[in-house]
Amino acid sequence: MEEQERDEVMAKYQVLADWIRQNIEDGMFRPGERLPSEQKFQEQFEVSRQTVRKALSVLEEAGILRSRQGSGTFVVDREAEEQRKGRRIAVVTTYVDNYIFPGIIRGIESTLSEQGFQMQLAFTGNRLWREAEVLRDLLTQDLRGLIIETTKSALPNPNLSLYRELMARGIPIVFLNSRYPELGDCPMVALRDEEAGYLAAKHLISCGHRRLGGLFKSDDGQGIRRYQGFMRGLWEAGIYDRERSMVWFDTEDAADFPGMERKLVDYLGSCSGILCYNDETAIKVMELLKRNGILVPEDISIVSVDDTELALRGNVGLTSVGHPKGRLGEKAAEVLLSMIKNGLPGEDFGFEARLSERDSVKKIW
Repeated sequence: MEEQERDEVMAKYQVLADWIRQNIEDGMFRPGERLPSEQKFQEQFEVSRQTVRKALSVLEEAGILRSRQGSGTFVVDREAEEQRKGRRIAVVTTYVDNYIFPGIIRGIESTLSEQGFQMQLAFTGNRLWREAEVLRDLLTQDLRGLIIETTKSALPNPNLSLYRELMARGIPIVFLNSRYPELGDCPMVALRDEEAGYLAAKHLISCGHRRLGGLFKSDDGQGIRRYQGFMRGLWEAGIYDRERSMVWFDTEDAADFPGMERKLVDYLGSCSGILCYNDETAIKVMELLKRNGILVPEDISIVSVDDTELALRGNVGLTSVGHPKGRLGEKAAEVLLSMIKNGLPGEDFGFEARLSERDSVKKIW
């Protein structure tokens, strides 16, 4: 009997909720207008106050109604709320003024500005404590969305609760270059990094190299995926014995490559071909090897990733897998704007890996 009564209450509140929703769609209740009192709904539908409150609660959870203490329940005025929210998008990258980042930021800014949105820029320096500061500051602001590059995405992140708080406030988030696995509901726009590593391995092998090694970044997801693709290429070619020639470094090591000189020479110097995490590290490795009498490409061939202007500097042009840079920024902004407009989750987008061949790889077959 009690179960039957509960079913009847559920059916009645749903009928009332559907009636209110339909009248809003038909224009009987206009945006910003106050609904009749709970008592009037009780009398009109011959239901209990509990049923009325349940119906209103369901519509409030759906974002259709909003209650104001002491004033009543109102139809949400979406246009007015959009104006109150403003048109600011936060963009957070690890770095701002060098390497691939100016291109990414320009791509984001141009796409947002075309749609009348303003970009608010911050950077983390790839430091978790700085990421926390930035996220806490964003939680105090009225934002329409967030485009952010992950900080040390290959490591456990202590700031996930801050991201979840932003998401709970209805702020859509798009990740650049990598993502935190725990926040898989947020889309990622990135180069297909595993494909980039695989492409580098296939190219070196096609040029006759089998004594292969690599230099990979251990605290960023991109480094992990590039390593996975590189190793897949080696194993497909039957090259199984190169694990000792895979060298890892992190953000702190990157600031002191000379301190790694002995290790790099010992582990990579015997290789005939290597993949470097990116152009920036490849240039440093080339200089370090040269100091030790190892020349590129005469003694060792190098492939890198990102295909920046660094790949064109010096006497030896770097063979490099291209990073989309500005196009990646544009796509990230497009994904976020679509999420804002449609109120739906965004989808991942991966850019195809493409290799630009230059002089840093020697054919030895």
